[in-house]
Amino acid sequence: AAAGLMFASNFLSSLIQPLLGMMTDRRSMPWLMAAGMLISGLGITLIGFLNSYWAIFALVMFSGLGSAMFHPEAGRMSNCVAGEKKGRGMSIFTVGGNIGFVIGPGITTVAVSVWGLKGAAVILLPVLTIVSIFICQNKNFAQFSTAMTEVRRIEIESDDKKDDWKGFGKLSVSIFARSIITAGVQVFIPLYWVSVLMQTKELGSLMVTVMAVAAVFATLAGGHMADRFGFKKTILTSFSLLLPLLVLLLMTGNVIFATIILVPMSASMHLGYSPSVALGQKYLPNRLGLASGITLGLAISVGGISTPLLGVIGDRYGLTTVMYVIA
Repeated sequence: AAAGLMFASNFLSSLIQPLLGMMTDRRSMPWLMAAGMLISGLGITLIGFLNSYWAIFALVMFSGLGSAMFHPEAGRMSNCVAGEKKGRGMSIFTVGGNIGFVIGPGITTVAVSVWGLKGAAVILLPVLTIVSIFICQNKNFAQFSTAMTEVRRIEIESDDKKDDWKGFGKLSVSIFARSIITAGVQVFIPLYWVSVLMQTKELGSLMVTVMAVAAVFATLAGGHMADRFGFKKTILTSFSLLLPLLVLLLMTGNVIFATIILVPMSASMHLGYSPSVALGQKYLPNRLGLASGITLGLAISVGGISTPLLGVIGDRYGLTTVMYVIA
């Protein structure tokens, strides 16, 4: 059931994001960022007023549509303002999402504990605030995007830059793999803490925040490393560290040691994230919106779509087994 909601959040957006990416490559539509945030916020808010699983399923899909609208244009805009420091620029952009993953669950947990599930409506406060700011800035976004698009067109014509589809394809495979790993870990680590390590549900949920905090610092570090040592080296380092840490986590039955391992494990998962996004845009300089839609959006969706299959494995063979499958 939990994996099903992750699937709902990502299925519709996975189909739409590449299409929206291609649209934003042809014409700048900065208003999509504000509209996407509003739709996502409304979807999450209304969940607290429902009692049917399938109605919640539909609203989660609606919320995922908002995410699909936001990422391609936001990713393209972030690339434009990053200048020469693409790795650092994308790390700052993606770390904003990571900080949201830290703060959002905390705010919602407090609100729900006080007012029940309807307390999730508190999410509308930051949503409406930021949407209002984006609407006020929409004209500036449009002017900046138009100017940067023209500059990029001149650069591409003068340098004769071509899209490297083969390189982008290989990169996408690694991004999709990382997405499946990340989604699986986020869904099953709290359950693993409860069912295998015999801890409380509250402590299991806290592990999501622990992973998110580690992800914030790792995402920023990954951007700096990519600019200094190269995109590919940073991505390979990320994967190389992740595997032994994940296996080591599964080999321990001590909750303190497991928590200590969880921090560098989460960091290694996110170290190569922003370099992957920036490298994808580098491979497709003529299609930044499409590259963003795939590396920022579709990649996340692939992970969400895979979780029901992992959930079936976990229900049938146990959470330890499903974690080894992820490894």
